[in-house]
Amino acid sequence: MSQKLNPVQFVKQYNSAAAEAFQSLRNAVVSGPLDERTCELIVIGALATTGDEGSFKVHARRLLGMDVPAEELRQAVLVTLAASTTFSQTVSALRWIDDIYAEAE
Repeated sequence: MSQKLNPVQFVKQYNSAAAEAFQSLRNAVVSGPLDERTCELIVIGALATTGDEGSFKVHARRLLGMDVPAEELRQAVLVTLAASTTFSQTVSALRWIDDIYAEAE
């Protein structure tokens, strides 16, 4: 069952206060002048840098759900190259994008 839960739901089954606090924090940091799409593109760039495939794919799927073309996700990853992301991290993230869009076909 835990594999079908999103990360917040997974934590909530063990500690609802922690899950709710995390969700409140996320809501607070994304409320501002940037739209949701831009915020999500920033997040996937950051997640490419950390190499967090699971979280990267969660946010990439959100962008896919907003009908954001794969090219925009790729650019969000590529702009991190040599600034904060290594070549191999960039390649991995580009592959994750391909995975997400292949799943949707």
